Amino acid sequence: MGRQIVILANSRKLSGRCVAGKDAEGNWIRLTKGGHLAVPKSEAVNYPLTGVVEVEDLTNTPSREYNFHTENSVYSRTRYIGNLRRDLIEGYLDEPEDIFGTGRCLTEEEAQDLDYSLLFVEVQNLCLYYRDYGQYGYKLRGDFEYNGETYTDISVTDSYIEERFKNFGHQYEVNYDEAYITVSLGEIFKGGSYKLISGVIIP
Repeated sequence: MGRQIVILANSRKLSGRCVAGKDAEGNWIRLTKGGHLAVPKSEAVNYPLTGVVEVEDLTNTPSREYNFHTENSVYSRTRYIGNLRRDLIEGYLDEPEDIFGTGRCLTEEEAQDLDYSLLFVEVQNLCLYYRDYGQYGYKLRGDFEYNGETYTDISVTDSYIEERFKNFGHQYEVNYDEAYITVSLGEIFKGGSYKLISGVIIP
């Protein structure tokens, strides 16, 4: 019998999807193919947020390049079981003092000093919107509050949120008084690791 995990992140990557969740003991697991490859998009559609998945032959294979990507794990096959009851979600929350510090990006040194890269937290005043980056076009971003600190201009890579926003103009934004979000640390890019909103669950 495999190990059951609750899916808490299903996030866009250039090569596929970053799919991650927690097991019953609260351990983070990021599903990867051999060589730390992302989950193909065609497979990732089978992993909705709060979905419960049984994973067989799960083996933890931390990244050798990024010290903070300790959650990477390979597997042989999965089986979708159902959805987690909404009244059980809070049992999977992390409760850090802050979310990887207070800015939107960590230096490479700061990131490499960590031994984790995923947090599932309850936040307040979540705002999702497009921001104009000039020659780079409009990018989906999020602002939110956590533990008295405001986090702004955080990249949103949640696959389902991105698909929803495709149906609206760039002036569209949506606000939630409360939300559960997964924040992950991306791979090193231009000397830093950026925070990513890789999963959004509205109570």
